[in-house]
Amino acid sequence: SVRFIAGESKFNRKYFENFTFSITNDQVFLDMYLRKPLLRGWRARLDFQLRVGNSKSFQSLFSTNVDVCNIVNAGKMNLFKKWYKNLLKYGNFLRQCPLNVSHLKGWQFGEGLVPPFIAGGSYRLETYNFYGHYRGKDEDFIMSCTADAIIHI
Repeated sequence: SVRFIAGESKFNRKYFENFTFSITNDQVFLDMYLRKPLLRGWRARLDFQLRVGNSKSFQSLFSTNVDVCNIVNAGKMNLFKKWYKNLLKYGNFLRQCPLNVSHLKGWQFGEGLVPPFIAGGSYRLETYNFYGHYRGKDEDFIMSCTADAIIHI
């Protein structure tokens, strides 16, 4: 089981009218309203982190930059595509990129979305969405979210 304990987000008003990320009763809720489509070239940096002992520090276990539209449009099922399919249950997203002006309301992290290689423990997932190159001069920030969770296996 997954118990979410904390979360925060930031967003660029150029892309979103509203982006509200909250955790209530161990569940993640995301309400967002896009101002304009998210087009090809939209990238996400995902960082899975494990809490170090009883400290407030986290150590990165796995970090990757992904092309979100390639994942959304791919026919092959992988963990990222599974997450996107779960998002489709709660919003009016298109099944392919570009994502047009749309909304997502009351999203909940569903069962079967935790990678099988994850052991029980205290974790943090950070996602940072952008156009251009991560931390480069041409980076155009879209939004970021951080969620802390305790996973019981």
